[in-house]
Amino acid sequence: MRKLLLFLSVLWISQLVIAQETKIQVIDAQTNNPVSFAKISDGINKAVVTDIDGKASILIVSSNLYSFRFYDYKDTIIKGSALLENPTVYLFPDAQVYDEVVITPGENPAHRIIQNVMDNKKQNDPMRNDAFTYDSYSKLYITGELKENVKRDTMSDTSMINTMEFLDKQYIFLTETKATRTFSPPNYDKEVVSAYNVSGVKDPLFATLVNQFQSFSFYDNNFELNQDEYINPIAPGGLRRYLFILEDTLIHPSTQDTTYTIKFRPRKGKIFDGLSGYLYIRTSAWAIERVIASPYEEGGIINAKIIQEYQLTANKKWFPSKISTELTFNGIQIDDYLNLIGRSSLYINDVVFKEPKFKSFNPISVEVDEGALRDSILIEDLRGNTASGKEGETYKVVDSLAKDANLDRLVYLAKVGTSGKIPIGMFNIPVWQLSYFNRQEGIRAGLGLETNSRFSEVFGAAAYAAYGFKDKEWKWGGNINFTLNQKRNLNLKLIYQDDIHERGNTNFYDDAFNLTNQGIYRDFFVSLADRERVAGVNLSGLIRQNLKIQVFANYKRFTFIDNYQYAPLFSLNGTNDEFDIAEAGIVINWNIREKIMMLENRRVSLGTKWPKITLKAVKGVSGIFDSNYDYYRFNMEIHQDFAIRGAGNLNLVSKSGMTIGNVPLTLQQIQEGTGINYTLSVANTFETMGPSEFFSDKFSSLFVRFTFLPIKNKSSWSEPTFVIHNAAAFGEMQNRGDHQLFDFKTPDKGYYESGFIADYLLKMGPLGFGAGVFYRYGPYEFTETKDNFFYKVSVRLKFL
Repeated sequence: MRKLLLFLSVLWISQLVIAQETKIQVIDAQTNNPVSFAKISDGINKAVVTDIDGKASILIVSSNLYSFRFYDYKDTIIKGSALLENPTVYLFPDAQVYDEVVITPGENPAHRIIQNVMDNKKQNDPMRNDAFTYDSYSKLYITGELKENVKRDTMSDTSMINTMEFLDKQYIFLTETKATRTFSPPNYDKEVVSAYNVSGVKDPLFATLVNQFQSFSFYDNNFELNQDEYINPIAPGGLRRYLFILEDTLIHPSTQDTTYTIKFRPRKGKIFDGLSGYLYIRTSAWAIERVIASPYEEGGIINAKIIQEYQLTANKKWFPSKISTELTFNGIQIDDYLNLIGRSSLYINDVVFKEPKFKSFNPISVEVDEGALRDSILIEDLRGNTASGKEGETYKVVDSLAKDANLDRLVYLAKVGTSGKIPIGMFNIPVWQLSYFNRQEGIRAGLGLETNSRFSEVFGAAAYAAYGFKDKEWKWGGNINFTLNQKRNLNLKLIYQDDIHERGNTNFYDDAFNLTNQGIYRDFFVSLADRERVAGVNLSGLIRQNLKIQVFANYKRFTFIDNYQYAPLFSLNGTNDEFDIAEAGIVINWNIREKIMMLENRRVSLGTKWPKITLKAVKGVSGIFDSNYDYYRFNMEIHQDFAIRGAGNLNLVSKSGMTIGNVPLTLQQIQEGTGINYTLSVANTFETMGPSEFFSDKFSSLFVRFTFLPIKNKSSWSEPTFVIHNAAAFGEMQNRGDHQLFDFKTPDKGYYESGFIADYLLKMGPLGFGAGVFYRYGPYEFTETKDNFFYKVSVRLKFL
């Protein structure tokens, strides 16, 4: 017996001697990419799972057999001795399609697990309950990868072989970032980029790209992926919408808990924007340990896949440790064998749960330090075992190519061009001043010229001239401006112009040009504008990054272009043709909880889900030079969007105005109508109201549009999106009889309209074309029913 025990002991010790702790990496044999969360087991000892980079450490015994398993790959078995010799394992794809599963009798075991996850969402969600700070290293690269079923060792095409050798040495594009993030629920969230490097174009915008591909954690009810929102499988109602299948169980003897692997996808017959993939659930807290997900219905310009890995941090909660996104650019091929692929990875470390010193909401959510690019040498130290060996060569080659091609200049031109301006050296030509159209001027042709930042960062000047072919009148104007503080956008502007101004309309002094904003297309319908000569001064700046204030003073002379006369009773202060005003006022733009990126000295809005409020208050003073009237004029606009999960988007816009004092119709309030058949449909306007049909001295209007989710189909040229439109207005005018020789209405009985729009019936890149029908009803409907119907063309512009 002693000899037997001695023999067994010697055998056991010999096994330990030849056993070795080994770092294994599991690779996709087709793409050479890491296989995240592959399960490694010898059937005896505790199984391990690879991390997001396909790496794992395991004790290898030379005589044991090790199985490597992942659900989209063929099972692979390798002997321990072979792993000690070569610790890189290649798995071959084995795509499987699974149909609707009906589990009987009893409850689907995956449902109990998912329900526990839902019940514990609040305490496990990283963005709830606890403030935290962490450091991160992120990496984004673009490369080319072989298409499925293309084998490299069978290639004979010389150019293809050269391309593959090029991609073996470097990426096509690379950016790396070092950052620190501080968060305190519910609203304080700030990330500071302290170092970054970009291949080719050294623009700080690229240092912020990684965090924009997906939500930070997989607990959001609406999970954001590549700028789109998807209903999370663990959101309320997930068991009804999604099919869950329990795929695997991994027991952890040391912690006496378990990891369940659950496959999920939308149930058949359920129509919504859903995801498919795998959830790894840790039973100790019913928390997400890992997740792999992608849109269930792919086929867009870019297909995305996300991988997230969580670790139990500070014995407090399971917190994201690695986040990865894979982007496949459909239709973009390097050649016949390669697809263009983008991959981003965010590595989180040094997580500390603590309250920040300043906890109040800060609109600057991302800030790139001005010296961050100069500190890019620090990036090399942060790569660690994530380095591929391609980084240095990528920067060297791409930077050289970008310099030869003057790529920085091209990017500068593109940035200026997106603002609607054509840069020519130190000057810009605003495109909207070259040619425009409205119903009063007809085609308006002109030319404008303004200085840009290459002329001066402090001083600027602009001038323009235009001619209307219908009214046969010249217009001109210009300004000089001084930038007093770049970070605060503090700007002093002196203005002079002789142009036209729509009777009763309000100028909010918003110079931003945005083709996707439909408000600018309302100008096409302007049919009644008085001549306006104005000289003024405007001081604007940011009190906070989401709060802009403008104060102004000006002197104006208005000249009527028609037979209208202002003849107030019991007063000699009327006018037949022209009048002067002197006024001062303030404009406040408050985008509540808007998130801002500060890219060194450049400000970029990330939008907000809260209301956007614009308020203008003006005081007119008589007796200054020839100014005629004392009055107050107030206007306010509120914009708000609501995403309705699984249904669509609700857009509410409220417009209100009030004029206090007896003044001509030019200073009263107009209701913005675009009611002309077979023209453009313009959001946030009255689609059935004539352009100059209704005026008042106080009014309130509401525009409500509900946009349903697009109807998914396999067509690349059509994506029908249905919209329901409703609008109403109320207004009053006390001294209606003071305004003579001009026919107009006042909506004191209430104005109502409704409509239906089919957008994106035809898609051409970012352009979408559709049609809409609108109906006017209520006290101001026309006698003939057919006259109340208006038919319009819908044109939408949407960039990814």
